[in-house]
Amino acid sequence: MNQQLGSYVKFFHIIRELGDSFQIDSKQKQILKVNFTIKDKKLMTILNDLNDEDQEEIKFSLLNYLNELPKEKQGVSRQMKRTRSSITDVDLIKGIQFDETKSHDSVTDMEKAFKLINHFYNKKKEGQTINPKINQIFENIRNLFIQNESQQNQSPILLTKGSSSPTMDMNLLIESDLLDSYKNIKFQFANYMKSHLLLMDENVSYTTIFNLLRELTKNLLNCDHFSFFNLNSNSELELYQTKTDIFDQIPLDQSITNEIASFPQNKIFRFPLNSILCSKLDSMNYLSSYGLYSNNIIFIYHSKQNKQLDSGSILKIANDYQLIDELKNMSMFLIHTIQNAKVQFFSPLSIADMILDLGISFVRASKFILIEQMYNILSQMFKIDKLQTDQQEISIWDSESVYIVFKDYQVTVCFRIYQMNLQKQSDQRIYSEVKHYYEKYLRFIRECFDKSAFYKFFLRSNDSLVFEFDKSGHLLFLSRPIPKQIKSNFNIQFNSHMIHNNQLSYNKIFDQNVVSNIENYLQDHNWKTMKDNEKQYEIFLKIEEKTYKGFALIFTENTKGWVKKQFKQLESGNQLDSKIKAKIRKQLIQHETINFVNKLEENNPDVKNSVASLYMPLQQLILKRTKSNQTNQQDQPKIQKSDIEFKKSKFANIEELDLNEFQLENQDDLIDTFDFNIMDLTNQKEKHRVVWVILKKNAIFDDFHLPYENLQNFIKEIEYHYNINNNPYHNYDHGITVMQTAHYFCKELEQTSKNTIIDNFNKFILMISSFGHDVGHTGRTNVFEINSLSDLAIRYHDKSVLEQHHAALTIQILKYPQCNILINLNQTQFRNFRKGLISNILSTDMTEHFTLLKDFENRPKNFNDSKILSGYIMHASDFGGAGKRSNISVKWSQRVNQEFSIQYKLEGELGYPQQPYMKDLHIPQVMAKSEVGFLKVIVRPCYVLLSEFLEGRLKHCIGYIDDTIQYWEKIGKKNEEQQQQKQ
Repeated sequence: MNQQLGSYVKFFHIIRELGDSFQIDSKQKQILKVNFTIKDKKLMTILNDLNDEDQEEIKFSLLNYLNELPKEKQGVSRQMKRTRSSITDVDLIKGIQFDETKSHDSVTDMEKAFKLINHFYNKKKEGQTINPKINQIFENIRNLFIQNESQQNQSPILLTKGSSSPTMDMNLLIESDLLDSYKNIKFQFANYMKSHLLLMDENVSYTTIFNLLRELTKNLLNCDHFSFFNLNSNSELELYQTKTDIFDQIPLDQSITNEIASFPQNKIFRFPLNSILCSKLDSMNYLSSYGLYSNNIIFIYHSKQNKQLDSGSILKIANDYQLIDELKNMSMFLIHTIQNAKVQFFSPLSIADMILDLGISFVRASKFILIEQMYNILSQMFKIDKLQTDQQEISIWDSESVYIVFKDYQVTVCFRIYQMNLQKQSDQRIYSEVKHYYEKYLRFIRECFDKSAFYKFFLRSNDSLVFEFDKSGHLLFLSRPIPKQIKSNFNIQFNSHMIHNNQLSYNKIFDQNVVSNIENYLQDHNWKTMKDNEKQYEIFLKIEEKTYKGFALIFTENTKGWVKKQFKQLESGNQLDSKIKAKIRKQLIQHETINFVNKLEENNPDVKNSVASLYMPLQQLILKRTKSNQTNQQDQPKIQKSDIEFKKSKFANIEELDLNEFQLENQDDLIDTFDFNIMDLTNQKEKHRVVWVILKKNAIFDDFHLPYENLQNFIKEIEYHYNINNNPYHNYDHGITVMQTAHYFCKELEQTSKNTIIDNFNKFILMISSFGHDVGHTGRTNVFEINSLSDLAIRYHDKSVLEQHHAALTIQILKYPQCNILINLNQTQFRNFRKGLISNILSTDMTEHFTLLKDFENRPKNFNDSKILSGYIMHASDFGGAGKRSNISVKWSQRVNQEFSIQYKLEGELGYPQQPYMKDLHIPQVMAKSEVGFLKVIVRPCYVLLSEFLEGRLKHCIGYIDDTIQYWEKIGKKNEEQQQQKQ
């Protein structure tokens, strides 16, 4: 049989039927899958002419094939009959007939019943499907047994060690429950990944979003509806509930106020049946409602299935396992998505991206549901304590109990099981099953993380359209709405009707031409490129551990010029008002940014290995650990601590700076030029003086009444936090250089027709922002902070980690009374200062580089936004060292590459992913290539755009950059020639 796609699907359909009819067990099914994947010759001969007419013959041949395998491979030898199916569960039940008049046969009948229970148990354990009616009978027998044992035993330990047969029966039931719990939780939390398919219909509407959110809460929280109350300052409550899907205003009376005051904040609580607040909701006949009160918003999740919610919802265990942050993020996502989708344009891909982020955090948290259910199951047979503890405490526990530890970076849970004897085979088996299913579930979580990273990459790709199918040919993932041109070229069928009717198989989606191409050309496991209507698409098989898992199709589309064409059409019409145009403009700019970056990396392979890759918004920050470190528990990320609390400056005792004696001198005019070089100053007092000169030249002392003593303390404190880590690059010199560069750009701005955009107050903000923009820098990148699970990464949720830290630390220093240079600002001015400072410093986030450029490039003709301009000047000033004359620029490059090399070495020692552009920077050729990519792709375009805005006043700066590029290119070429000569 040719290993074509159609044959794959048919083969797995056949073995699924064999499994459903109980002719083969799970182990034999796995043998067939593996042998089929590795092309076992005998199996290939059997399947060579597989078609619809001879499937029964194929089934018979497969059964004989298994029977002829060696017993150690086969597992169980069976008598194969030339018939459609073997003996069924129904046949077994028919063989047991209970007759009270024949009491002498009761023992025999009970033995038959016991064998039947074992028969069902083995099938359930192997994952085989059982007829629902038969399964219900089995459950009734099981429940009757448990109730009977509960009545006969008063002790928490239901079965004694002395009993034999009952204990064995109970062991089987416990093992069956563990399997059911594992399968049910996995099924529940695997479904969320398919929910995004609703967003890929070309006719996505608000109704689609609403239904998607309902489905998401059902999958992740086991809830039927949700509501929320928003506490406004006007003595009213804003109410939203999914039953009505409308926002209402409710008067806030004293009774409601008193009830809200009784709610715990940042904890999950259950509403009482007589809740006054819940009485304001439309009658929904809920059996339970759980609340979360945070940030003046009360979230309410409702369930009509009380038992299910109690046993299988994160809401029930959130307080015990510290899962409140996940629920808060989920709740805020629901609120903002509902609110925004109602009143403005929304991006389906952005929502799909957020769903993946949310879902993966809940998948991680779902292991605690498994732990909780395992505890409940084991409690049926053993006395057991559930403890949250530290691993170090285990050594002091007694040796008479059995301990099972479930590790997690947030909460470590331990079961202390009394009277479990691991020398007994039955107890040992239960112990092993608990460990087995937990480890298996952790593997499932890791698989979800890997899938999520894969999906997110393609969700953000505008040139690729990806279809992923499971081994049965059903759609699992679609990367974006299908472009009309591709849909038309290949006659693709995809709509919400197909989603709801579960018709998303590959032969339903694609026409016969595509299906035939796939099935005819796909052979072996290699990529094959197929052309149809002058469009390309590629397919590949998913093979894991020699087992076929499915396949994927990737279509490509040329979107060059699409955004500009659409935007020109938009500007030519008068149908839309300015606000709608602005929103559409932003979405188009984001589209163009992503498309530009994708093309940039595609057309410039060297960019991926240069420092320019640090500025890519699509960079995959959290990568898989190296193979050698995957199993080493000692290589788990060590939390890196970064304390922003105020510390007494070690410069407190240095020579006092008498700023009253400072006078502007002729040499200070150099500070107004781009040729200023901080490296020429060796005295710290001279460097402090540069800050004073810049503030003096901008009339900030007089306009805002800066206290000299506070300024002196502020400067010294900033210096202390810059230099505390002895960074080669991100130090006090860099901070002053960026401040001086921003000052220079502002001086040039004053000479243009746009000189009124940034007033003196915003200039004051810009100067202090640039001075403190990297204060407290760790000497590592955001990637390192995230991979190491540092305190900063955790605090700022992996978002602009260092930038948020710098902004927070600058404000922290300014708050200290002896350093407060803002003491004479009024409250409104202080708020605006703080807001502007944070905005400016966040604009230095490297991953926002291209979005910032595209936004500034597409500014309107009447541009007058001081915030955007300040942010752009701030970002451009951050490249101040790189943009200077070649001899100065090279020195800054050497400093930053020294910092990168230190990080690369540290990443290797700690087992973290090592960034490619940081490798071998001591080799001139490698460093030269990296710097060329950085200057060409990042720095030069940034300065060209700013120069155009400043009416061409930065042409000499661009000349400096061009000279430096040529310098590095010569270095790279020289080293290449030397390498060729050696060869």
